[in-house]
Order: sequence, then structure tokens, then C-alpha cells
Amino acid sequence: MRSRGRMPRSGHFRRTRREFFRRRGSTSFWMVVVLTVAILSGFSWYCLDENYLRVAVTTRAPATGPTILKLNGAITPASVGAIMAISDGLFQREGLSIELRPGTNDADAASSVAADEHIIGLASAEGFLKARADGLPIIAFAASYVLSSIEFFALSSTKLVGPADLEGKRIGYKSGLEISTLLYAFIAQNGIAQSGMRIVESNQALSDLLEGRIDVLIGHREIEGQALEEAKVRYRSLSPGSFGVHAIGPVYVANERAISSPANLEKFLIALADGWNAAYADYNRTAQIIAHAFDHGPSSAQISRMMDDQRRFLRPSGARYGELDPRSLRLLQAQLLQQRIIRQLIDLSRAVNYDILTEAYRTKSEVFSRTDP
Repeated sequence: MRSRGRMPRSGHFRRTRREFFRRRGSTSFWMVVVLTVAILSGFSWYCLDENYLRVAVTTRAPATGPTILKLNGAITPASVGAIMAISDGLFQREGLSIELRPGTNDADAASSVAADEHIIGLASAEGFLKARADGLPIIAFAASYVLSSIEFFALSSTKLVGPADLEGKRIGYKSGLEISTLLYAFIAQNGIAQSGMRIVESNQALSDLLEGRIDVLIGHREIEGQALEEAKVRYRSLSPGSFGVHAIGPVYVANERAISSPANLEKFLIALADGWNAAYADYNRTAQIIAHAFDHGPSSAQISRMMDDQRRFLRPSGARYGELDPRSLRLLQAQLLQQRIIRQLIDLSRAVNYDILTEAYRTKSEVFSRTDP
């Protein structure tokens, strides 16, 4: 007789129980699988995110923010290439984030670069060599202007035709190593008599010229020359290059640590060259962008003249944008030694990197070979 409290263990019940445990085990198994996948996926996304951030740091912007382009003075028309590259997103196209910042002088730009590998600096070639001689870990890798834009300026009432016209004159310039080095090289090259010549360093050299306190001003075509244009005064100018002094222009410098990973510097130069090409492609468009970049924007006519003037500094005699002339650097170093501005020879093979330019020329030859500018 069967007990009423017990159920028969029929085959159906056994199959049902086995299915129950099988399903429960299957559910547990899939729960484990889903949880594991979730954990691994989260880890993978974490790793991907870390890799993305690492890529962002190395190809887009450093962890501390965008790469800084630190100038050795105010933002001037010499920065038009960078201004256009920023405006047109050309740096971003190369995977870079660049911020343009004014500086104080060469020492300011050089020390900023030496302290931070995420800063690219612009300094006169003289200022760079002096900083390198002082032991700063900076390396030049391209020129901004291939030739210096320094010129002699005088009001139209003053005779200024050749080097001899400097004799007996009051000559003024804004204090700085670049101009003083060129002045004394010009005097030596052309045998100018210094007796009766008065040389004045002044932070108000332009005002001194306009108000008659000096006869000749030494300055930059894109700064003092542009200021004279805006003042609409009649003036004369004399180019040192016409009388045998072909000085190298400002150079871009980077920290030694940045040079060890040169890809971003190559992209930086490519975007800059593209910026200059864009600037010369349409003067009307360029004028609008430049006018917004300065507090007191020059007129379209002044910008056109300025752009035409800059051609001979950017790419003289068919040179490619950014070229560094080893011979000019060696000559400048000899001048600095002679003037006792530096005390010993600098190993230029370690102070200057030509490979970055060479690689940029190789990968984007069409950008650097444009006939304009």
C-alpha cells in the first residue's frame, strides 16, 4: 500500500528535476559568462581608453594641454603662417593642437622650451646660439624666415643710400642680441668709420626716429617697417643683404626630449607651410583673418604690401620654406665668438637637427615646393 505522503518517482518527475537543474546550471553558467564578458569588456574599454589618451597625448595634445608655440616677442605679421594654419584647422588636420603665445625676448622663449618639452619656441638665431652656449637643452630644427628681416630705416629727409651714409649718424635700435650682432657685422663688412657715429639702445627707438632723436633706426621689416607704413610717413630703407650681410632669420627650437620623437615636429612644419600657402592663395581672405588677429589691424593694402615684402625672407632665391643654412650658422657662430658673446665653439652637429626638415620635405614635397610664396 502506497504512503499518501510520498509521490512516486516516475520517469517524468526525474526528467523534470534533471531539466530544472540543467536549466538552473545553464542559467548560472551564462550568468558567469555574461559577467566575465562584462568585466573583460570593461577592462578592454579601459585599455582602449588608455591607449586613446596615450595617442591623444603624443599626436594631438600633451597631457597638460595643447602644444604652445612661444614667440620671442609680440605676435606680428611674421606669424601669418601660424595664424592661417590655426584659422583653417591645418594643425588639427595633422593631429596637432597648437596655441600661439607672445613672449618677451629670446631668453624668455629659450628658457620656456628648455623647461617644457611641449613648447616649441621661436628665437633669433643669435639668441638660440647664446642659449645653447649657456647649456640650455634646446635644438633648432627649422627657420621661420630663411633670411633676417632686419633693415635700416630713416625718414625721407635723411640720406640713406649706402653703408657710408651711416657714418656720423645717430643710430638707434631696440635692445637685443640679434640687431647688435648684425650691426657690428655690417660695420666690419663695409669698413664703416665709427668715429662720430652714436649708437643708442632704446625701447622707444621708433618714437625716437619719428621725433628726431635718432637719424637711423635698425628694425624688422614686419615690425618697425610695418609701423612706419601704418603711420603713413615717408621713409627710406637699406637692406644689409644688398651690401654683403646675409643674416639668418629666426629659428624654431624644441626641447631635446621632443627631438627624440620627431613626428609631431614634422607635422608642425607641414601645417605651417600649408598655412603660408593658404595666406598667399587669396589676399582678400588673408586680410580679413589677419585683421582680426591684431588689435589694430592693418588695411588690406598694407597687408598686401607686407605679404609681398615677406617673400624674400620666407623663400629667397627659390629656397624651400624653413631651410636652415649650415654655412650661415657657422658664420654667425664665428661672429658671436669674435664679439665675445659666446666663449667657445658650439657643436652644431648636436645643436641643430636637419633630419626633421628633410623628412617633412620628403613626405610633403608638394607643400614645400609651391611657387607661392
